[in-house]
Amino acid sequence: MVLDQNIIKLYPISKMLIYTNNIMKTVGLILPMYRLVINEYNLLIIIMFSAFSCSSLKNQQESKLVQYDNLTRRYVYTFVEQMPNYKGGDIALVTDFAKYFHYNFQPNEDVQTKFEVQFVIDTKGHLIGARIYNKRTKILTKFEKSGLKALALLQSWEAGKYNGKNVNVILTKTINVDYNRSIIKDDASK
Repeated sequence: MVLDQNIIKLYPISKMLIYTNNIMKTVGLILPMYRLVINEYNLLIIIMFSAFSCSSLKNQQESKLVQYDNLTRRYVYTFVEQMPNYKGGDIALVTDFAKYFHYNFQPNEDVQTKFEVQFVIDTKGHLIGARIYNKRTKILTKFEKSGLKALALLQSWEAGKYNGKNVNVILTKTINVDYNRSIIKDDASK
């Protein structure tokens, strides 16, 4: 690029310097009046890029936390800041489940002692959409149907919260039934 001698006399040329690996390098010659425009333009680009990046990242993170539940026909969170809790804690959950769960095995029937349940706690703290995890309703055993019936009666939940708002949250729990001791345990590991 050829510069006009008059411009050089009117505007002192300054060097744009970049520091890399503790070595200063001259990138080019920029007139001061253009240097300000370039800096403001670059700053605008950086701010816009940062804003879109943060917004995009937040949407990606939130989209991983939210899924559509076909059974309840609602969008549900898989993990939130404050997960839903049964009023009275896990001991009350197990006690109330034991109160409602009644099943007598038939003589030729295999004894089943655990099942994995999945359900949604809605924004009002109601348990909805109870199901056996990864199993179709048509192939449920009578034992599993009795467990779902008892689970559906447990409606004393505190709703989950995300960003200070009550949200629908899907939970998966394993329930173990111990017939020898007549105790029902909730495996809180899931």
